Amino acid sequence: MSKLTDYYDLYRKTHLLRNIPRAWNYLKYRTLPRKAKMPISRYTPQIAGLVITKRCNLSCDFCCIGKELNPKGWRDMEATLDKVKRIFANPLFANCIGVDLVGGEPLIVKELDSIIAWLSKRGHYVNICTNGLYLTNNRIAELKNAGISRIRISLYEENQKFLENNLARINKVFPVHTSIVLERKAVENKDEQDKLLEKTRFIHDAGSLDLLFMIYRPMGISPNPKEIISETLPAYIEFKSRMEKALPGFCQWSPANQTEKVKKRCPQVWQRIATDMLGNMDICCGTEMKLRGPNSNLFETENDPEALFNHPTLVNLREELLDPKSEPPEMCKSCNLLGEPGW
Repeated sequence: MSKLTDYYDLYRKTHLLRNIPRAWNYLKYRTLPRKAKMPISRYTPQIAGLVITKRCNLSCDFCCIGKELNPKGWRDMEATLDKVKRIFANPLFANCIGVDLVGGEPLIVKELDSIIAWLSKRGHYVNICTNGLYLTNNRIAELKNAGISRIRISLYEENQKFLENNLARINKVFPVHTSIVLERKAVENKDEQDKLLEKTRFIHDAGSLDLLFMIYRPMGISPNPKEIISETLPAYIEFKSRMEKALPGFCQWSPANQTEKVKKRCPQVWQRIATDMLGNMDICCGTEMKLRGPNSNLFETENDPEALFNHPTLVNLREELLDPKSEPPEMCKSCNLLGEPGW
């Protein structure tokens, strides 16, 4: 699916009249220049990330919150409708068009359907990313009835057998998007390429909308920088060509890491805001680090959201991204989204 297709899907699955303030906020974001220090009267983020649980029925070593999975005291970290309502009372979240419900495994959350229904009725485009193992019997229909906008199923070795038996059934009720984390060792090995092509054909034939190849980032329990894929890697270029020839237009590709003429176009620290249920704020989607120090917690800054949006860490990152003469911020150098302009 192209960006135009994504825009159309967003338009089709959200309530236009309820989204007038969010559309205006987005228009200002697209037309007003980015600044290091951002008054929230200019515009606020367009995408909200909610870590609604830190429990999971899998334990993937590249998971961005793998070190925190299945913690003690998990109940305090689990989403409820009341917690979500409190988050969206904050002006930093209120005008987000898209909402990503992530984990952990989102389908573990008891009040998930109520949360989706409430967000959907407000006009948000609600997305979840899941391993799909709980999408049995009527569960997919329940999510559809709750008003979910998009479901993306991540494929791993651990859920492959289940999806081989159930993905076609799931897609008949609600067609899903899919994703695979792509590591360098996979594209440089012919047998692994063959397995990925076979898997992609199965995903396509089961009725899925697309398959996104997500470039590996060195995060999680066992980060391995050697698995990063650069845009000039010959095996990767050959692999993309092979997949496009076999299934034209079906595969989507997150940007590979830049190697030459680095462009610092990433909008994450302007466009996206993310929190867990304790109000701990992510810096961006490319790091496991959280904001620290004064004005770093969503609930502790409810009376001064601008102070949170202009936390010194975020201001410093914006300054480095905006300065054409400076190197990329250190945490951005291994991120494949550094040159991606967002939407």
